[in-house]
Amino acid sequence: MRRRTLIMIIAAAVALTAGITLLAVWPESDAEPTPTPEPPVIRDIGTLIQVSHTEVDSVEMMPREGTPFTLKLDHTDPDNTDLILVSEDAVFPGMQVVMLAMYSHATSMMHLTRIAEEADDEQLSLFGMDTPLLVWRVNLLDGTSMEFSLGLRLATGSGFYVRASDSRDIYVLGDEAVSFLSMKIEDIYDIFFFPYPPSGNEYETWDLIEFLLLERPWDETIELRRRDDEEWFNSPLGISRYHLMQPFESECSDTVVKNVILEPITNIIPEHIVAIRPADLSVYGLDSPARLTISTYGWEGTLLIGNPSSEFRGWYVMIEGHDAVLIDPHGDYSFLGLDAAQLRTQLTWVYHIDTVDSVVFELDGVTRILQIDHPASGSDDKLNGWLDDKELGESNTRRLFASAMSIPSSGDTDEPVPDQPPAYSITMSLTNKRQEKLDFYSINDSQFLMVLNNTTLGVYTTRLQIQINLLDRFEILDSGEDLRIR
Repeated sequence: MRRRTLIMIIAAAVALTAGITLLAVWPESDAEPTPTPEPPVIRDIGTLIQVSHTEVDSVEMMPREGTPFTLKLDHTDPDNTDLILVSEDAVFPGMQVVMLAMYSHATSMMHLTRIAEEADDEQLSLFGMDTPLLVWRVNLLDGTSMEFSLGLRLATGSGFYVRASDSRDIYVLGDEAVSFLSMKIEDIYDIFFFPYPPSGNEYETWDLIEFLLLERPWDETIELRRRDDEEWFNSPLGISRYHLMQPFESECSDTVVKNVILEPITNIIPEHIVAIRPADLSVYGLDSPARLTISTYGWEGTLLIGNPSSEFRGWYVMIEGHDAVLIDPHGDYSFLGLDAAQLRTQLTWVYHIDTVDSVVFELDGVTRILQIDHPASGSDDKLNGWLDDKELGESNTRRLFASAMSIPSSGDTDEPVPDQPPAYSITMSLTNKRQEKLDFYSINDSQFLMVLNNTTLGVYTTRLQIQINLLDRFEILDSGEDLRIR
């Protein structure tokens, strides 16, 4: 959650109260209000509490029914003070606007109607103060505290009885304030996992993901990295925006990555809390969950994914670090069964010709060398090349280079690298002095395992594809003809 100044958010929270009062969660016990004394003639108006956030350390909420929790103020930066949601010494993500609205009502009760002064025990009981619906304590930074009790709803009119716990004077607190003070921890818990971009952001939501790690106990781990703009546009590996790092290294089909994994993930929106601190996570399939870790600009989070629910529509999930089981009723979790090969581009490697000085082809015992002559920066000269000692010209050079780049893989294979020399090899020398080598090892009469820099890609190509992409192209150039665009 992005930080906001306390004053600005309190203002927004107060404005919010008018719109959601009717939707607030009311205490269950007031469905049939217990008869209470008719309030006497209004005597005066009083203030129970009015303190600044600079004076408050925390607000403890102790409902008669439900889990106690604390709203603790973060005073590390006085200009940007956030509230922290704490329960039983565990920190939970809470919605700042809702927490600040609750905090505002808990620490500012002004101009309340006082209907009883120095009420006796019988009156306190009739007002519901012997078993209050809610007790809350405002702890100040100076070590002192103030405690308040919320009684029953008025039998006639609107509002609830309220008092300072160390006083017998009874006041009336309005419905709007009670609607926030009566909220349970489940109502405050922030159940959104993925941080949506601010309004007007130039990026699509899915395009914010810089890193993704999907760990599945039953299948291989998938790891994706997004190239930043500079690397994407300027580096040798600048064609594919996403780079597959596990279970094997490969360029990705950006369209497939977006449609199959990123868009579904950025639409994960848990909507309900099923349980807080459940005793048995196996009930939800969360004892051995899939783990989805996402990094965006300045944020990282991990979602634990359990089983689809038989009781509710959707999947059981948890946000790592927070002990609440959530349900996502609408998310598409088909990416859990993803085969990493679906994300891979058909191209084995993707280098731009401007970043390559030479390409050495070792084919059927014959070595051919493509030298690339780059024009000087700012000159009008064109790119040129030589195959062995024969000048090719710009068009033939580019087309031969493209043929080397576009040898497609035909399918997956778990064949190991054979203990024999490769049948074909392509070695590329880059302008930054690095070398990249692609080897083709024969695994049967027509298929070749593809190995990049001594690491198997887990894919194969066929003799026909090598023939079409390379051997036939050399024959055309050797005959003196020009290569045509395929």
